[in-house]
Amino acid sequence: MWRFRAICGFAVLLAITAACSKKSVSDQLIVEIPPGFSGNFVLEMGVRGAVPLSKHGDAYVLSLPREGKTQTATMLNNARVTFKNASDGQVWGLSQRTFSTGDGISVGGKIEFFVGAEKDFDAEQQKKNKSGGSFKPEAGFAAG
Repeated sequence: MWRFRAICGFAVLLAITAACSKKSVSDQLIVEIPPGFSGNFVLEMGVRGAVPLSKHGDAYVLSLPREGKTQTATMLNNARVTFKNASDGQVWGLSQRTFSTGDGISVGGKIEFFVGAEKDFDAEQQKKNKSGGSFKPEAGFAAG
């Protein structure tokens, strides 16, 4: 009987360890940039009453509005972001943040970036640094 309990206990421990060690699969977000778009973009996520992002297969798809800002009810954590149609420049300063409660429940987030020439991105960063706000650039991304 003690062998059976030991084996069951070991099996439970093994199952818990396997469940805890699984990597969470990050969502993919495809951002479609309209021709002629240049400037900052902000996506506010987890907004009540906002429209969820559309899905195409396993990926979420976002068509950038000309205003450079939009909201969605969808909440993405550490999304793999890819860009389409950035014909007028590169994407700079991709930043992702999630906001959570003290117990780790996601309650919102933002994805921000800049589309355009590097010199324009640098000028925009200088303005933000003087006003106290900034997002740190990861690198320039060529759109496909």
